[in-house]
Amino acid sequence: MHLHAEVSVAQLSKVGEELCGDNVDVIRTHKDTIIVLSDGLGSGVKANILATLTTKIASSMLRRGISLEDVVNTITETLPVCRERKIAYSTMHIIKISHEGEATIAEFDCPTSFLIRAGKVVPFPSKAKFVGGKVIKKGTLSLQENDMIVAVSDGVIHAGIGGLLKLGWGWQGVAEQLSLESRGQHDAESLCQQIINCCEGYYLGCPGDDTTVVTVKIRRNRHLTLLAGAPVDIASDESVVRKFLRQTGKKIVAGGTTANIVSRITGKPLSVDLMYHDAKIPPIGHIEGIDLVTEGVLTLYAAVERLKDPKIRHDKAQDGATLMAKMLMEADEIDVYAGGAINPAHQNPMFPMQINIKAQVLAKLQTTLEDIGKTVTTVWF
Repeated sequence: MHLHAEVSVAQLSKVGEELCGDNVDVIRTHKDTIIVLSDGLGSGVKANILATLTTKIASSMLRRGISLEDVVNTITETLPVCRERKIAYSTMHIIKISHEGEATIAEFDCPTSFLIRAGKVVPFPSKAKFVGGKVIKKGTLSLQENDMIVAVSDGVIHAGIGGLLKLGWGWQGVAEQLSLESRGQHDAESLCQQIINCCEGYYLGCPGDDTTVVTVKIRRNRHLTLLAGAPVDIASDESVVRKFLRQTGKKIVAGGTTANIVSRITGKPLSVDLMYHDAKIPPIGHIEGIDLVTEGVLTLYAAVERLKDPKIRHDKAQDGATLMAKMLMEADEIDVYAGGAINPAHQNPMFPMQINIKAQVLAKLQTTLEDIGKTVTTVWF
């Protein structure tokens, strides 16, 4: 079973600082999801630079397939050590999860990761080992559906220290809160926000340290297929539509001509909603068995723009572009079946220049989706 690591990040900057001294980098490859969290020594710009340097070095090496041991060794040998405090200038927390659910975590000078399984919260199992002359905690575990991993910076553990909580929240205090929160059906984002809200409360709205929470939830992969445009060769219509219909997960048809082809081949009637929910976006249509039917290039272009707004998940608008953007945002793996047939309307010199070529719009769609962590494959017919 193909599993997906749903990742969410929430941060607070130390009071008086514009930049957070923690940095998180999330990378998705065709095999793994890789998360690197680093806490730079101190706060502000200097800490941010040190943390960013650490995450970028580690993530770029891991992306190229370099072993975790070599990455850890390189980082520990590269990071300078504070002469006064005798500690590294930044911490490092690496989480690597395969599509099969195999998780490997390496921790250097950072709080132990939390593992949430069936409502119970325990430390992620790991053993200490020497790498590059420094002690690294490393562990591997086969994750199950609905397991969650939570990684935090020191700012979470120290929340409330000297104020509401004399000794700070502490690892066990965070674990108890996670146990309470995880009893409901939380996704990664909501759990992440709950914990960062608690931190802000314990700090009385004035964080005494940079604070970062990273939550990872393991769930089944969500697949979506988008059919956009008719094939170049009319004789291919049926084979392309049949292939489209065989795909798992949700399905979107974009384009009036394309929708008519799907209707003809499936024998399911196409109906059009005559209500304009947005004056700039053409109405949606309906075909039994298809999750969303929209107009083509105009709607695709508007969907790309909506995807740039992180709040799109909670948008209640019912126009075709918003509905498409929300469905794309909810998917993990997206296949785009792009028809190469030329729509005469796109050759109109009055058509807006930025959307007059379908290929440009679909290329921009793929780039936008990949930038927010989606796996996208585009096939032209």
